[in-house]
Amino acid sequence: MVRSCLQRTGLPAYHASGQWFGKTPLGRDPRGKTLGILGMGGIGREVANRAKAFGMNIIYHNRHRLSRELEAHATYVSFDDLLRRSDVLSLNLALNASTRHIISRPEFNKMKEGVVIINTARGALIDEKALVEALNSGKVLSAGLDVYENEPSIEPGLADNPRVMLLPHIGTTTFETQRDMELLVLENLRACLEKGTLVTLVPSQRDTIYQNNGHANGFVERNGHQNGRNGHYL
Repeated sequence: MVRSCLQRTGLPAYHASGQWFGKTPLGRDPRGKTLGILGMGGIGREVANRAKAFGMNIIYHNRHRLSRELEAHATYVSFDDLLRRSDVLSLNLALNASTRHIISRPEFNKMKEGVVIINTARGALIDEKALVEALNSGKVLSAGLDVYENEPSIEPGLADNPRVMLLPHIGTTTFETQRDMELLVLENLRACLEKGTLVTLVPSQRDTIYQNNGHANGFVERNGHQNGRNGHYL
């Protein structure tokens, strides 16, 4: 998706329709470009590993800086520096009250002219109306989206823009990934029932345990207070 957005997203559609584009507009080579990753969890680190193979420089912003071992070749920067320095910005973080519309008009204004935006995480991380404005102004060169703020609806101004690559939320639709996801659910269930914890707790839940007292089952804080979490968090 990064390469497609750098090298003109609309060209495959022209060719598939039987048209030869002729004098092809120049795209951009990923080599030497700066990839900014917002959210350096497991997925963000996999993105970094793959981007490194294209010769990209990797910077990231995360809630907490990673250990040097996990950082590998990536460099930790502030959120504002991430916005200012990225040639390509990839969103790889969870959606919650604090991250909804984390990219909106003020953030676009801080970015480079001609930045490429990639969102394969959650649609509402981006204010899509602001994204359309940024595309129309040229601030954003192109965008690659696999997720949308109001799925399955797509914001007017995105679907008909040849500089936007749209996918129908297919990031996990392979046999192998679906199998691995199912196995991970089973691992979480086993860990929950046998050890009172989960294998893949998100950071905000790391201090929780599962309690089965014969009356009410659910997650509680380690200090014993009920926190309202229940089996839906599996």
